[in-house]
Amino acid sequence: MNILKTDIRLIHALLVLVILFPLFRPLGLPLTITKPVKDAYNLVESLPKGSIVLHANDVAPSNEAENWCQLLAMVKHNVSKGHRIILVSTVAEGPMYSDRIRREVAEPAGYLYGKDIVVLPYRAGGETAVTALAEDFQGTYKADYYGTPSSQLPLMQEVKGMKDIAMIGCWTSGDLGLWYIRQVEAKYKTPTVTGIVAVGLTLYGPFQASGQLKGLLLGQAGAAEYETLIKSPGKGLAAMDAQATGHLYMILLIVIGNIFYFRAKRQSAAAAGKGAR
Repeated sequence: MNILKTDIRLIHALLVLVILFPLFRPLGLPLTITKPVKDAYNLVESLPKGSIVLHANDVAPSNEAENWCQLLAMVKHNVSKGHRIILVSTVAEGPMYSDRIRREVAEPAGYLYGKDIVVLPYRAGGETAVTALAEDFQGTYKADYYGTPSSQLPLMQEVKGMKDIAMIGCWTSGDLGLWYIRQVEAKYKTPTVTGIVAVGLTLYGPFQASGQLKGLLLGQAGAAEYETLIKSPGKGLAAMDAQATGHLYMILLIVIGNIFYFRAKRQSAAAAGKGAR
């Protein structure tokens, strides 16, 4: 009985190790790149250097595992192409993650705050806030997240309206992408991509199929695909590697268990046959 308990503990300990190792050191296991992710990548690739990209960042602790790695991957791509970035949020936690983008990605790449990247504050109101942004960008944001007047930020002075935005990225677990489709893409034809949690496919899939969304990143898998395309392994690939190694480990246990089961069954049958003689 003690041996059995030790074996079970060993199996569980190995499972933990199998899952944790790829999280700290991604293995880069092969992934199939889906068309919606490739379309998003191609859109970013097509934008000229210096283009202004608006990221609607509704990342929060509740959806960080999926949306944060999506946003991070695309911002890295924007930075590598020399695009200028404005970050807005309709959830209170969003600016916290936008600030991380500035500190962890943009500034280490040589971006100057106010000229190449701007972090704007949280705006309440949901779709109403998106409508206000689309109709009067300058009037909606009089100052940035840090309290600096917009008049002192050169990048903000270049944005008179949606015609000055080359692309919009929406990162959400809710309806944010739909708000931008209805209030911005439909009116101004601004190319829009969305990163959503995995369960959001049924909600956003039709808009991607119709062309109203130019790209779609679905959950951690979408982030992992994008990281593969930009050749920058991150949390998305790490999570998918951990999932894959965990599944392979469980399959291996099933195979080994069946081998021992059938061998024990044969031995039992053989022993019964000898006893009958």
